[in-house]
Amino acid sequence: MTVVGVLPFITPMQSSSSTISPNQRRHTLPASEVRPLNTHDAISVFEIEREAFISVSGDCPLHLDEVRHFLTLCPELSMGWFEEGRLVAFIIGSLWDQDRLTTDALTLHKPRGSTVHIHVLAVHRTFRQQGKGPILMWRYLQYLRYLPNVRRAVLMCEDFLVPFYHKSGFKVLGRCAITVANLTFTEMWFPISGHAYMRRNSEAIRFPQLPLSMEPPNTDEHVDV
Repeated sequence: MTVVGVLPFITPMQSSSSTISPNQRRHTLPASEVRPLNTHDAISVFEIEREAFISVSGDCPLHLDEVRHFLTLCPELSMGWFEEGRLVAFIIGSLWDQDRLTTDALTLHKPRGSTVHIHVLAVHRTFRQQGKGPILMWRYLQYLRYLPNVRRAVLMCEDFLVPFYHKSGFKVLGRCAITVANLTFTEMWFPISGHAYMRRNSEAIRFPQLPLSMEPPNTDEHVDV
């Protein structure tokens, strides 16, 4: 990959061949950008999530009211990838304060916690098999390094997704205590080892930008969620 830094957010891309007059107003949306989600994005988030999970698992990790709940309490722990203003992939997380996930972790945000519980990663159906899932996860994990109190990220997934998350650097913790209907899950974790300089200066960091040309390692995935 091209090493230009570790900052995880995507800056709007502009063509170098086109020039805009100082008196000419732009009405076009940026080609690609990554930004934190907000409650106005909740319906788009839920539509992608519902299509991605209902057909496979029969249920969604987060229902619409829960999406709004977390985007109200901790929008800084979410990340959305937009193409020309359209949401194409997203992650939603919250803080947790215990070593392992329990049922409470599905609905609670613990502001004093040092663990980010990743509730959901999903990609719009027309943008799957393009590596967007691993890229967005990589950028999200890099972003977490800037948060001063975060020490690790955890998630729960069905067994067939374990290799997908393993390629992003997650390690298996064991069987998750949470079950949904007849579904069981594997719990996985990722250590967040940010540099001291990054953590000391995190208050000055406001969603840093990174060109789309940079790619994370191990994006040759067989499953894209």
